[in-house]
Amino acid sequence: MDGRANQDSGINIKVDDLVRVRGQLSGLRQANSQRRASYRSGAREVRIRGRGMEYEESRAYVSGDDVRTMDWRVMARTGEAHTKVFAEEKERHFLIAVDLSASMFFGTRFSFKSWTAAQVAAHVGWLASFAGDRIGGLIVSPGWHHEVRPGKTRSGLLGVFHYLAQASRIELPPEHSHNRFNFLLRELDRVVKPGSIIALITDFIGVDDQSAEILSTLVKHNDVNAYWIHDDTEINPWPAGHYQILAEQRRVGFDLVGSAQDTWLSQRQQAHREQIETLTSGFNISLLPISCNRPVTPQILHNLVL
Repeated sequence: MDGRANQDSGINIKVDDLVRVRGQLSGLRQANSQRRASYRSGAREVRIRGRGMEYEESRAYVSGDDVRTMDWRVMARTGEAHTKVFAEEKERHFLIAVDLSASMFFGTRFSFKSWTAAQVAAHVGWLASFAGDRIGGLIVSPGWHHEVRPGKTRSGLLGVFHYLAQASRIELPPEHSHNRFNFLLRELDRVVKPGSIIALITDFIGVDDQSAEILSTLVKHNDVNAYWIHDDTEINPWPAGHYQILAEQRRVGFDLVGSAQDTWLSQRQQAHREQIETLTSGFNISLLPISCNRPVTPQILHNLVL
């Protein structure tokens, strides 16, 4: 980490920092950004489904009504045919799903991936707030998770900010064998309301075949937009030299000096990237890579087609 670490900036998530993001986006209209958004640099256009339908009342059946909307409970009570009447929802649910697994508490310069993930959550959350969406969230850390149910006005978004800050202060356990990425996806599948927009913010560490199975059910009834949080060392070649890493509570050193080691690292990086791109493209999920080594706002705004 660079000198920012000494000032606690870029490491600990603070609610005030996330609230201030609103001022950086105040000139944008969500109707001209998210709802017409597509991502440059080869990413796929975001698919926006029609608004959901909400039950309003039941009335007497009229010839020509869709039999699939028959209200059988009222019919059983009154003995007369009734049909359900639905009103178009005025608001959509916008769910911010943030992966704060142990791998997210890492960064070589500027910020940790966890801090960047929170900034991305603030950016997409404020944009959804401008559109009047009901915002909720799901935050998963190594040994803790919390759901924020979609709330009116800004209550849901501020709730997400609160738990993001809380998660960043939790001491990480020495090791955690469970796949927290898949746990996040399973919890999403459990709590999400059909017709929602999901902002999935993660480094995709732990993605596997089970991830694809869970995502396949999520994308059937919801729009999923993915934000791949990464450090540049996870996608670029490393300079030759001696490195020390912490593995299973032990500090391990290794030298990166030969072409064989360099090739091995490059292959691991490429395999992970291809795994992410295959997963998201297979489900037509928009994918936006976000580096934790640079400010978030320019990366977000550069990829919004207004």
